[in-house]
Amino acid sequence: MPLPPAPCGKADTCEHCPYPDCRYDGLSAMEYKASYSADADARHSNMDKRADQRRAYREANREKIADQRRAYYEANREKIADQRRAWYEANREKIADQQRAYREANREKIADQRRAYYEANREKIADQRRAWYEANREKIADQQRAYREANREKYNAYQREYYRRKKEQRNERKNEAEHPGG
Repeated sequence: MPLPPAPCGKADTCEHCPYPDCRYDGLSAMEYKASYSADADARHSNMDKRADQRRAYREANREKIADQRRAYYEANREKIADQRRAWYEANREKIADQQRAYREANREKIADQRRAYYEANREKIADQRRAWYEANREKIADQQRAYREANREKYNAYQREYYRRKKEQRNERKNEAEHPGG
């Protein structure tokens, strides 16, 4: 492990110091590292004390801090929106991956929440869907017409099968009516 640089900056290390009255205290690098680690507890307890002071201040001045943040946001609304938009654009794939992972991990929870919301707001959702349908009626009709024209063979085959099944069902009912019980 390399020795720490000389504190005075006059040499690479204290061992190479040209001054005989240097204040080098004779600690080896390992001893210095050990004393630094021992002092870490004192540094961390001081950090904990400062964190407690900040927490107490925030709790005592909750409304004042909220007002300051609100005022800052109002004064810098466009700047904040631009920063958020830029961050979103820079992290778009990361966000999509996180959302996809969450949806896969919580598929049942999300389905339960949607089901509960639908049950609680059934009438509201039906009204919204009805209003959307009325507002987009022509657009829907145009899309259906375009689909039928693009898939005419498929559509006609479906219609032929539908009519064939219905005819069979009518014949079965007719036969049951003519020959009840067997």
